[in-house]
Amino acid sequence: MIARRFVTALLATLPLGTAHAAIFCPANETELRQALATAATNNEDDDIRLRPGTFYTGGLKFAFNSAQDNSLSISGGWTDTLTLWCSQQSPSAAATILDGQGLTAVLDIQAYDFGVNGANKTVALTNLTIRNGYSTTQGESAGLNLAVGKQTLRLQNTLLHGHNQAVSGAPNIYTNAITLIGYNDVYVINNALYDLHSKYANLGLFTVYASQTVYMHNNTLVLSGAGFPALLDSNNGTAYRIVNNAIVGDPYFNSRNASDVIRAWLYFNIGNWYVGNINPQPAIQADVGNQHNANSGFVSAQDPRPALGSPLVNAGLNAPFGGSSAVDLDGNPRVDLGTIDVGAWESTRERIFANGFQ
Repeated sequence: MIARRFVTALLATLPLGTAHAAIFCPANETELRQALATAATNNEDDDIRLRPGTFYTGGLKFAFNSAQDNSLSISGGWTDTLTLWCSQQSPSAAATILDGQGLTAVLDIQAYDFGVNGANKTVALTNLTIRNGYSTTQGESAGLNLAVGKQTLRLQNTLLHGHNQAVSGAPNIYTNAITLIGYNDVYVINNALYDLHSKYANLGLFTVYASQTVYMHNNTLVLSGAGFPALLDSNNGTAYRIVNNAIVGDPYFNSRNASDVIRAWLYFNIGNWYVGNINPQPAIQADVGNQHNANSGFVSAQDPRPALGSPLVNAGLNAPFGGSSAVDLDGNPRVDLGTIDVGAWESTRERIFANGFQ
């Protein structure tokens, strides 16, 4: 075991595959912190592949802070094959868990790259469960803070729940359960957010430019609660494409430039929700197939998968502009019985009864 750990640690420091790219494969909390620290300073594109299991914060959140002109990928579910180290990935978001234990914030990624190559880079967080974050710190996100500069931001196939941001006094705009900040295109694809509690916003998403597009596709967003369920904030008229989401709780749009309002395309979103606004009403470019006052038909409050007979089943748009995911949060194929389900899970219940009883 000692030799195995030594080899793993040695390999984790070496660039693999293409030039100027480093792969890490942490198996425990100490190795994860080492990988984050090395990736923040090695001036390489970094791929942190977490092994299956639960990584507990143990009183100190996991953090990355770097302004290097590089990409960063953090993903879960990785194991070895017979011949290749850390090369096979489970498609289930439940395989790897980051857990704040109800004591600390969980994950804080700050990758503010404003270099000349930043627009060609990506910061991605995929195939994970992030749960049980807690914070009483003003301006801190209890579950996830994912903030990038010119890079593309991607949050995909990730389950976020059980986060509580509890502060005294008036909170600021970053005192949220989940915060996303981007200066380039933002992809929020096939995630589930629920059981979130915040003094300001359960989901805060901040953009800057009219040239940006935010793609929010096939998410399950149970965002009702204190403060804003979701705050979608732009300095200028960012484009939002919101497609195939199961939504409970109103998304509020805030355009800081009254003469350049947020533009929104809304397709096949189902749940109990309406478009809210703080500053000028967003310019709705399309409103197709949306249901604003529907029971989403979840299995339960703590299991927002579609139950048998849910209106989410086979109700989505198969190929939204900007893409979706190949698998759902459980690792099942994303399109079943011909039409994609709304939300982050593809129901398997209808498949069982599709041909009736024999």
